[in-house]
Amino acid sequence: MGLVLLMGGLMLAKWLLLPQPKYSSKPLPAAPRAFVMPDQQAVFAQYSGSAGCRECHPAEFEKWQHSHHGLAERAANAELDANAFGPGKGFEHGSQRTDPLVQDQGYALKALGFQGQIKAFPVVRVIGHDPLRQFLIAGERGALHASEACYDPKRGDWFNVYGQEDRRPGEWGHWTGRGMVWNQMCASCHNTRLRKNYEAASDSYHTAMAETSVGCESCHGPMRSHQDWQRQHRGAKGDPTLMKFSRDAQTETCAGCHARRAELTGDFVPGDSFWDHYDLSITDGSDLFYPDGQIRDEDYEFTSFHSSRMHHSGVRCMDCHDMHSMKTLLPGNQLCMRCHTQGGFPKAPVIAEATHSFHASGSTGAQCVACHMPTTTYMQRHPRHDHSFSVPDPQLTLDWGVPNACNKCHQDKDAAWAATAAKKWWGDRLERRTRFRANIVARARAGRPEARGEILAWLRETADETAPWRASLALLLEAWATDEETQATLQRLLKDEHPLVRRSAIRALESQVENPQIRRAIEPCLMDAARLVRVAAAWALRSSIREDEVAAQDLRHMLELNSDQPSGQMQKGQWHYARGETQQAEDAMKQAIAWDPNSPPFHRDLAMLQASAGKLQEAIGSLQAASKRAPNHAPYLYELALLQNEAGDLAAATQSLQRCVKADAKHARAWYNLGLALHQQGRSAEAIAALRQGESADPNDGAIAYARATILYPMGRRDEALAAVEAALRAQPQLREAQQLRALILSGQ
Repeated sequence: MGLVLLMGGLMLAKWLLLPQPKYSSKPLPAAPRAFVMPDQQAVFAQYSGSAGCRECHPAEFEKWQHSHHGLAERAANAELDANAFGPGKGFEHGSQRTDPLVQDQGYALKALGFQGQIKAFPVVRVIGHDPLRQFLIAGERGALHASEACYDPKRGDWFNVYGQEDRRPGEWGHWTGRGMVWNQMCASCHNTRLRKNYEAASDSYHTAMAETSVGCESCHGPMRSHQDWQRQHRGAKGDPTLMKFSRDAQTETCAGCHARRAELTGDFVPGDSFWDHYDLSITDGSDLFYPDGQIRDEDYEFTSFHSSRMHHSGVRCMDCHDMHSMKTLLPGNQLCMRCHTQGGFPKAPVIAEATHSFHASGSTGAQCVACHMPTTTYMQRHPRHDHSFSVPDPQLTLDWGVPNACNKCHQDKDAAWAATAAKKWWGDRLERRTRFRANIVARARAGRPEARGEILAWLRETADETAPWRASLALLLEAWATDEETQATLQRLLKDEHPLVRRSAIRALESQVENPQIRRAIEPCLMDAARLVRVAAAWALRSSIREDEVAAQDLRHMLELNSDQPSGQMQKGQWHYARGETQQAEDAMKQAIAWDPNSPPFHRDLAMLQASAGKLQEAIGSLQAASKRAPNHAPYLYELALLQNEAGDLAAATQSLQRCVKADAKHARAWYNLGLALHQQGRSAEAIAALRQGESADPNDGAIAYARATILYPMGRRDEALAAVEAALRAQPQLREAQQLRALILSGQ
């Protein structure tokens, strides 16, 4: 944020709102057009429904209708749901209770719900099938809510999808809150060609879809014209209305739902480029993924698969999965050995199954997926395979806490035991590029300065790196965006062949757009062939972009599409703030808080807006609200201290700085400013001690040692002052104030 406190008093620097966390198989025309949502009635008229496919494709239909896709969303019915409802099915979760009931009109869930009332809520629909089912309940203004009470059909019991978390009405994540609104969170992936149809003016939904559940046309595209042609040409082949998809297009269709991503348009159609409709979450500075790319949060499959050597070598979803049943094509190791044998898949290394695993044949440890696709359980009952096809590396567990498949099975052993075994079996083969890359990512996340050079070298020397990893490393360079070599590398990546990399380069350079050279480098991306890149460029240049530009219109569409969620309101607030529309920005941020009052970043960003508008006391109140919700988050406490000092409350600022360094003893600037604040209050000994702590936290910040010298010298402690100023000049030889003070001390004045 560039907040700096200067000598002679605490000073609030310029506040900046930072963006939050947020190629083409079918290229757009050279002159792209802004996205406009096609007319719903005309679109739905192109769909015939899955039942119309059955006559000509009975085998495929039979596999589909019993699959997870065929049962993705449906009406409740006695055949599938009777065992879940009735006497004795109720269960406790936290301080709350849910009772599944059978009523005259169907099924209901008696639970603590809207307005804190305990009542029976009729079940509208069911989403999911196995290993868990959630039940949809009608809310207000067209919203449906997914209950946190889930049924496990295999175990025959109910459970809370949040585990031991005791969420309450009024919270974003409670089933009555916006975090569980089906229209935004579930509907697009559980139905065919869905239109959310959110109306901001009335905060209401008019959601519609071409077909309930994931029907044939979710993957094959609209088929009415095909069925009409078939009726006219019985038994004939060569339908000119059918679109043939490439293998990449097939996989990108899967990715629309099997990825953690943000929506850009809300209207993906099979055959479209994924990168025109979605913004993919990848391994970055956050903790969504582990440093080696394994899934950590609920990340689904596409990012890890797209980042893998398998995808890079040409493997696609349908090489392993049946398109209609979604089951694997062959059981167990037979599926993997189909490729990893002599004459198998191109580029696939030949593996001797009997000796490769060092486990007994037929055992769990001898299964390929046990080591290379370990599972992580989400939603309490849903184990999902990691699709990064990673190599177990217990050393990364020891160094960075990255999970390894060995200890997922051998839970009675520790990572040191696993690392010793792996070293014994594989020796130096473990010193592989995936380990080196994971170490680089982990060091970059930790802010280690050597990571910058390592990333630059990797991007320069590793020509065959996968696009998602190039994009990940580009994003991590954001921490060093002021560096000229880093800027040169990122500007080169603005022309990378893959839109994901170009998008990441834009994001990494975003903080430097005031630099005319950087701005000029990003501006051509406003007309990029991929909408993902255009939107990223428009966001980076949001303070000055013309609203009639294609990229600006694409961005505004995305902002409106996501404006039904607190995070969407936050982004709208940032858009308005960047364009000098302070009141609209503040209104949007207050709306985000109204929808999610317990999220600290919303309160913090509102404080930034209020401070920029001169509403200092309101800004202090908002930052106090953020700190209350995240009491050990040092950056909030540091910013609070800045505001309190600007308001003239030095005592409160001092207390906030003390809390800040207690929360983060490595926060050098907090120590620095604490030293200045204490000195202003005549507490010089404490001030010197605080400044020494700051020097220890960041020896390269010469201003801290210089500040200590300015306190020591007037006290007559000449030798100590000279030593401090020398330390300042070792850290920053060009620090002019330190040079002047050194000359003054040496002159004996």
